[in-house]
Amino acid sequence: MKPLALLLGCSALALAGIAHASTPIQISLPGVNLPSSNQVEGARASFLYGRTGQVKGIDLPVFALSDVNSFTGLQLGIFFGAGRVRDQFQGVAINAVNWHDGQDRGVNLGFVNLTNNVQGLNWGAVNIARGNALANVGFVNYAERTSFQIGFVNATKHLDGLQIGLANYAENGIFPILPLINFKKSF
Repeated sequence: MKPLALLLGCSALALAGIAHASTPIQISLPGVNLPSSNQVEGARASFLYGRTGQVKGIDLPVFALSDVNSFTGLQLGIFFGAGRVRDQFQGVAINAVNWHDGQDRGVNLGFVNLTNNVQGLNWGAVNIARGNALANVGFVNYAERTSFQIGFVNATKHLDGLQIGLANYAENGIFPILPLINFKKSF
């Protein structure tokens, strides 16, 4: 009887370990992840809305908002897909809207990029970085701090490099507002 109890106990522990392991494929719908793992290492597709913890690989929001804590890989929105990353992003995001709250390393291509602390490139119609942004390319660009902006309207509180655009605003620029080009005041 004791060997049977030991076998059942070990089996239960093994199954509990499997339940918390990552999954290679996940489908997300509002309120449901199939399978229910919180970690995906492979491919994930979201329809309408999907929320999970971590994705490493490819994430496909299909007419959806894909909402993850941590992401590494390629996020490719299909039919107005949007991606939200709450903590860590590393890779390439091509969505209608990229909404990244935490640390961001890589490239964001979207109609709207709402980011924070980007070590990489934001390329979109509207780029708004609440923290640092290495480079913004778009029609309207705003960053608390940036090294490079090119667009029709560029604005920043702290410019470490160059702005090129029809209207450029930098609190620490050679002049705060300049047409065509602005750069960091060196004195």
